[in-house]
Amino acid sequence: MFYSKQFTFFLFLLVFSFGFKQSSAQLKSKETIRAEWIFNIADGVTWENEQNIDTFTIGVFSSEKMYIELKESAKTKKIKGKSVKIIRYLNYNDIKANNIVYVSKNENAYLGFVYQKLKGKNVLIISDRSHQPQFSILNFDKIGETKPFLINDKLAVINHIKISKQLLKIGSNREVLQKIYSETNGNLQITLQELKEKDKETDSLKQVIKTLEKLLKKYEDSDKTKK
Repeated sequence: MFYSKQFTFFLFLLVFSFGFKQSSAQLKSKETIRAEWIFNIADGVTWENEQNIDTFTIGVFSSEKMYIELKESAKTKKIKGKSVKIIRYLNYNDIKANNIVYVSKNENAYLGFVYQKLKGKNVLIISDRSHQPQFSILNFDKIGETKPFLINDKLAVINHIKISKQLLKIGSNREVLQKIYSETNGNLQITLQELKEKDKETDSLKQVIKTLEKLLKKYEDSDKTKK
């Protein structure tokens, strides 16, 4: 619950900051903003057998600036209370199935190869402004855009990655958003119906109690008459 509240609050702050396009760019570098997103996005992701993860690993292919920024962040930040290790890859053939693999914009030509290498391996694949977003679970947009990233929920399922509704509401397409809101509305309707049923049960119980009270009074009055 603590992580959920912390995550939601931080997302609100970050989404709010994206509204100020120029000021965000002036105050923080692109790499700093990307690193902040990656750490906070991770709190809204669930991996398989997550409880068995001792240290989260983030692979970077192959931006040196991003690697340095994430490494600095990992000194003070954690993912779900666990330490984070940053690994840099200079060749896509060397990429391992880390918890997160970030493919920099300059390496977008290799994103399809990275996808084939990590498909189904429980890895959150993140790309940066790729024109082939079908090969990543999360694709960053330009800094300052109102929709900071796009989520590929189908690939998330293939990679056994569960994305929180908070993240889906930010980065999903209209079809997925409509599904979320439909499910939410459906759950509310079910809850309302359950409450109505409980009210009926309560009313029935009240009637039973009243009937019993009347019978008890009747027997008490009858007993008094006999005496």
